[in-house]
Amino acid sequence: MTRSVWIRGVGVALAAAGAQAAARTSLPAAPPAAPASAAAAAAAVPQLPAVVVGLPAVEGFRAPPHAFEIAGRTLREQPATPLPDALAQNLPGAALTHEQGNALQPSLRFNGFAASPLLGTPQGLSVFQDGARVNEPFGDTVNWDLLPSNAIRSITLVPYADPLFGLNTLGGSVLVDTRDGRHDPGGEVAVEAGSFGRTAESARIGGSRGDWSGFVAARNQHDNGFAPYSPSSNRTLFAKATRDADGNHLDLGYTFARSHLSGSQTLPAEWMNTPTDIYTAPDWIDNQLNFFNLGDTQRLSPHWQVTARVYLRNSDQSGFNSNVNGSYDGTAPTLANPVASNVVAALHQRARGMALALRRDTPLAGMPNVVTAGVDDDRQTVRYTQLQQAAGFTPGRYTVGVGPFNQQPVDLGVRNVYRGIYLTDKLSPAHWLDVDAGGRYEDASVDMSDHLGGALGGSHRYARFNPSVGVDVHPTRRASYQLRYAQGMRVPMPVELTCASPAAPCTLPNVLVADPSLAAEVAHTVRAGAVWHLAGMRLRASYTRTALDNAIQFISLSNMTQGYFANIPQELFRTASVDLLGASRHWQWSASLSHTLATYESGFLEQSSSNSSADASGNIQVRPGDRLPNIPVWSAALSARYTPTERWQLRGQLVAYSDRYAQGDENNRDARGSLGGFARVDVGARYLVDRHWRVDFAIHNLFNRVYADFGQLGQNEFTGPDRSFSSDPNAWRSTRFEAPGAPRGAWLGVSYAWQ
Repeated sequence: MTRSVWIRGVGVALAAAGAQAAARTSLPAAPPAAPASAAAAAAAVPQLPAVVVGLPAVEGFRAPPHAFEIAGRTLREQPATPLPDALAQNLPGAALTHEQGNALQPSLRFNGFAASPLLGTPQGLSVFQDGARVNEPFGDTVNWDLLPSNAIRSITLVPYADPLFGLNTLGGSVLVDTRDGRHDPGGEVAVEAGSFGRTAESARIGGSRGDWSGFVAARNQHDNGFAPYSPSSNRTLFAKATRDADGNHLDLGYTFARSHLSGSQTLPAEWMNTPTDIYTAPDWIDNQLNFFNLGDTQRLSPHWQVTARVYLRNSDQSGFNSNVNGSYDGTAPTLANPVASNVVAALHQRARGMALALRRDTPLAGMPNVVTAGVDDDRQTVRYTQLQQAAGFTPGRYTVGVGPFNQQPVDLGVRNVYRGIYLTDKLSPAHWLDVDAGGRYEDASVDMSDHLGGALGGSHRYARFNPSVGVDVHPTRRASYQLRYAQGMRVPMPVELTCASPAAPCTLPNVLVADPSLAAEVAHTVRAGAVWHLAGMRLRASYTRTALDNAIQFISLSNMTQGYFANIPQELFRTASVDLLGASRHWQWSASLSHTLATYESGFLEQSSSNSSADASGNIQVRPGDRLPNIPVWSAALSARYTPTERWQLRGQLVAYSDRYAQGDENNRDARGSLGGFARVDVGARYLVDRHWRVDFAIHNLFNRVYADFGQLGQNEFTGPDRSFSSDPNAWRSTRFEAPGAPRGAWLGVSYAWQ
């Protein structure tokens, strides 16, 4: 598609309007009212503040049917709980993995699809903040530490690959809606402290005058970590100004965030008797964000509405990694043959974009009908540099550099351009029936330049139309049913394209080597769901089947730090979930159970020499039906809140997960078996001293269970006395590495609020 053709396409789209902003703009768009009977049924059922079904409008002009919502109140009632943990505890089918041993940078998995901060994790979820996508340009990663947690009004998860939410959405979209001064007047200051040296201070204030309102929230947190050499700190500042007048809504948001995140890495399984140990150190990442987000919605007439959004997002990251040299040959260490290496990397990412959309709700042949159309343009630039240094180990497995930072340099420039046009129509032939259909055309290009003149440069182009169709039936005031088919596409990210050769594996997150082409991933999703409102209870059930073509996976090698990306012809994700919500005068409770089966549907040969079933060349044969690693088959959650008086609130939560296979055991045949399942209990209490003062107390992992939520096969090089480095490679042992969960911790918080 030439630039002139694209400009003409934009002109046509503006005449009809646009789509992605319809999905992304965070203003209610006055969708058609639900039947009075349905509204009465919803009002008749007591609701927990945790998860709400059938929201009237979530993102702009279209309300995703049967989406999940977590209210901001739920997040605030879980003190000392990081945002990803709160999501995993309140979303059926969700789970966390802590590959880096840091509570602020876990991977969130929903129905088997991940939103992770780690390069190398196959990404499958999109995350939006007030309508702007916040997945990072280099690897489509999600930095959870950069979201302003105390400025969140609600979080909604759309549980399928809907093209409405654009490129790189496979398993669903997480929509973060922030607070504003008109709806959140007053203020609050709070402090908390407790285990692992964790302290946090936060403040917020909001208000309105006339047409204008303003809101500001800030938070500062420090944590020493539960393992040595793993301190972290996180600071966020969020500000928003809004104006509502004459059918117009204008909002301007700004987010600043800075964090220092250290991790303790995974541990050999035989070290899990000391889960607070480390493997190597130091390992840290520094993040900094400046994010401007401007949206404007204008009602043109009773049936026409136009919206626009522009954003600018600058994200900088620097990091330090300590690595064992898996190729060390056992001779006297030299700069060319060290026992270890240190790697420093810098990543500068800039994303800017615009979206325009138009909505019309004029009846069609006397039937309620809503048409939305739109266009969006996202442009991203990346600069990635890295250098490596030879190093040795102290007795405590802390690396010490023995040479200059001049080995295996990388200097890569990237330019991503994503453009899309969208059209959808929602028709209600009867008061009990809604039918919608639409589609989105995507055009994406990834251009890379190797500033050192190496093999990293190259250009890649992808284009595709993704359709969507759905039916919603609500025959009675107590029952609702949904059936939906949708497609989504994720294009290979620059970090994947520069590490796609099995003959030249790379070290993540560094040492990129070449750019063989990879095919785009395409998700074909069928989802069926139902909601029943019973006496004092709501019951919800769903089944989601996603067939993923050309799935991009990171194939890890035996030393765990090296590998490459490859296309798997087909993977299949199937999830069945049921959850209940109930309440009485003093009790509110919820329960959920999910079964996720994620399997390879194509056979392939993979190098995994640490797998006990590998052949003489270190290869394993993955067969159709083998399960994907680190995705538990069963997950369950049970929570209860007891309010005996107006001042007291007691709460408890149980989460449980079944076993999972480790990365490197893609053929499910390693003799060490799968990573064991676990259950964890968290409890807490809240006491309202008066209308201003509040005291919160929380205990995580009440029974101090030792567990792991992530596994990876590899070689343990620290087989010497007192777990020291062994200079004899023949003494190294293949094992399963595990990410230990945090031990028991307790925190106390005090806050003062006013309005």
